[in-house]
Amino acid sequence: MKGINIALYFDPDQIQACVHEQDDSYLSKKFEYDDGVIEEIYQWLEQYEPKRTHICLIENETAELLADELVDSGFRVHQVTMHQLLSWFATEPPSTPDGTPMRAMLRFLEDEHPREYESRTPQTEALMEMFDELDALEMVDDADDEDSLPGDLLRAMKKHKITASAAAQRLLPDVNERIREHLMQYPELMTPEILQDFFPELLEALERPKH
Repeated sequence: MKGINIALYFDPDQIQACVHEQDDSYLSKKFEYDDGVIEEIYQWLEQYEPKRTHICLIENETAELLADELVDSGFRVHQVTMHQLLSWFATEPPSTPDGTPMRAMLRFLEDEHPREYESRTPQTEALMEMFDELDALEMVDDADDEDSLPGDLLRAMKKHKITASAAAQRLLPDVNERIREHLMQYPELMTPEILQDFFPELLEALERPKH
């Protein structure tokens, strides 16, 4: 791939980076795990031009948080699974040893051109907006000032000639269903708490003993 290619490897003790420069040289960098490590990596990457920089990450929860930030900032991120790497390595072993996991990731990036990662930020923001809508409806009280009520709630009140609380109860199923549909479309946004709140039937099915 043209430009700068970077591999970021999250091992148990530290985060290791390897840069394949345009002059074909390699630069290594290590980051110790601490509360500010993601920000430290982000600041280090600012020396590279985003649109010309390809970053390879192995899928994990921390890497996804970083991947979202990097894509939002214009970097070209390629996230791969360990299974992909191992399968590829078994069929495409190097003529000479790669030496490090980062070098292997760079070779995979440059030879296989994995698809670019798409930021989850737009989907996360859409989900947060629906959660806000849900919270607003659940907190509706008949004593609330009508000027502070959501427009769709006021329309339901006038259309059906009902109270604010009754209108909220009419609208809640639709919001819950929209959240469920969004989560089914983007399951990577799911957390254990969200799973419990919006898909309890799945948990019940998993916990039900098989006969």
